[in-house]
Amino acid sequence: MTVLVISAALTAGATAPSAVSAERVSPARLHAVSAAPGDTVVRQAFGGTVLPAGWKPVSGTWKVRDGRLTGTGGTRARITFGAPLTDFRFEATARFEKVDDTSRWFALGLDLPASGATPWWIATLRSGSTAANGVEFAQRTSSGTWNVTDVAAAAGAAGTGKDVRVRVDVHGMRADWYLDGRKVLSTDRLRRSAGGRQALLVDGATVSFDDVKVTALASSNPYLRGAGEQALAVAHRGASAAAPENTLAAQELARRSGADFIETDAQISKDGVPYVMHDNTVDRTTNGTGDLTTLTSARLDALDAGSWFSSKYAGERVPTLRAQAFGLRTRGGRLLLEIKRAASRDQVARMLGVLREAGILSPDRVFVQSFSKQHLTWARELAPELPRGYLTSTLDADPVAVARDLGLTAYNPKAAALTARPSVVGDLHRAGVATMVWTVDDPAQWRTLDSLGVDAIITNRPAELVSWQAAQD
Repeated sequence: MTVLVISAALTAGATAPSAVSAERVSPARLHAVSAAPGDTVVRQAFGGTVLPAGWKPVSGTWKVRDGRLTGTGGTRARITFGAPLTDFRFEATARFEKVDDTSRWFALGLDLPASGATPWWIATLRSGSTAANGVEFAQRTSSGTWNVTDVAAAAGAAGTGKDVRVRVDVHGMRADWYLDGRKVLSTDRLRRSAGGRQALLVDGATVSFDDVKVTALASSNPYLRGAGEQALAVAHRGASAAAPENTLAAQELARRSGADFIETDAQISKDGVPYVMHDNTVDRTTNGTGDLTTLTSARLDALDAGSWFSSKYAGERVPTLRAQAFGLRTRGGRLLLEIKRAASRDQVARMLGVLREAGILSPDRVFVQSFSKQHLTWARELAPELPRGYLTSTLDADPVAVARDLGLTAYNPKAAALTARPSVVGDLHRAGVATMVWTVDDPAQWRTLDSLGVDAIITNRPAELVSWQAAQD
């Protein structure tokens, strides 16, 4: 479907907007209605005497007069409009005409159902905006209470009788609040709903609005899958179905397969050197024995890590993370690094340090994941610019809350857990969080995950996945 976006001003006595300009926007990526970045979804300059089509008063008094929309409400007057969008800019010119006291407010509604029922999220401006809580992000909960997540004082008072230009940029669960072009507050704690749209709210005041505009923005998370795009193909421990896992040979095959990422596991040797290996012990994938963390680098370097897989790979070594990183630097590829068994922040720092030494420690080359929330917290402290994913075998009760608390780019569940509760994909997408699913080698499962809209598939068979995806185009 396509959505016709009308930019309009009401003429006197008109019953619907007159089309000043019309734009076509693309079908939804995540919701019933969406738009390409830069598309205008709502543009209203108010004229005439009737409300624009699609604007739904919920409570309070809402009138169009003198070229503005005026709202009056003793308690949370609301009018809803717009469309469900994940990434958007909401801006308007507003003026307090009358207030009961300086604590009264108006708000830009960032996520409200069309009915205006709770729960919903708003960005609030008080008439006395220089107060400590003059600017807020807040939720009205289903139980009728307030959850105020972020507050700030504006540099100047909004007052009464004065136009102020307000704007909020929303990216999933993140948002920035601007007053007269100056950013005054940010949050990463929004909660998004499937049908939430925009609204204006007034509490204990009369407020007039003009030049209301909602513009679709590009996602701030480049790992979210766009319309018509394939899920990223991630080579699990390299091309581990075709070469011994977590070796340079497997990495090279993954690179040649066209994989978007090469996933690898890192842990620290007895003498503090980061090595690439999945298991706690070297027993399964080498000709040696023992826990990797109890073996020195000299001992690890002497092990044969290829013969167990095939005589063709006899003599393949357990690579250091440094060797793998320099291979990525010289031969190309992006790294999905799983941090394993790091006992301290210093050990995580050593892993990231070798990537920095190789010149690939950047958000366009390295993505960090772990089953450990502590590892991800350390990674966030040490390299906050890197994207992070949380690995889990079972879904959390509230994956969005986990993503928010850890500052995640992606939530990375086991495929079986996700397919048992597929609505999680949409929940995460509305919060601006990608899904990277592991470990899937079967085309029937690829098809299922593709239909769910997952953003990346981790597989032991990257060449086959890339070929399968090409056949779907």
